[in-house]
Amino acid sequence: MSTDNHQCAACGAASASKRCVSCKSVWYCGRDCQVSDWKSHKAKCKAIAADIAQADSHEIHKKEFDKIRTKYGLSTPENAEKIANMLADTGANEGVSAPKFAEMFGMSTTEAVVFLEWIKVGIKFKEETLDTAKKAGFGK
Repeated sequence: MSTDNHQCAACGAASASKRCVSCKSVWYCGRDCQVSDWKSHKAKCKAIAADIAQADSHEIHKKEFDKIRTKYGLSTPENAEKIANMLADTGANEGVSAPKFAEMFGMSTTEAVVFLEWIKVGIKFKEETLDTAKKAGFGK
């Protein structure tokens, strides 16, 4: 691995060859520099590492969602309409029952939970995006 242009976050040397294994955002000359910088780097490191873990988790969840969607033909217009109606017909507090969803589409309850949880992720994202847009003055 080339060490060109990697500056040590602790001492400023241009030949840093060790990268923080958690966040991968900073470089160090070695263990001594990393230890000496830890106090100032710790909070940023943990935040970046958490963001990376969440992104990885979302990527894995999305892949499983897509496998289930394909395996059971859930993207067909007929099934998409069934799902939309099921989601629209349930009250905000009761949600869609994973066992009922599983039975309706002939899948395991675990697969239904994975599928429905990804739907919740999408709904949450949409709500947060709309809230942000409204606060910024869009949609008035």
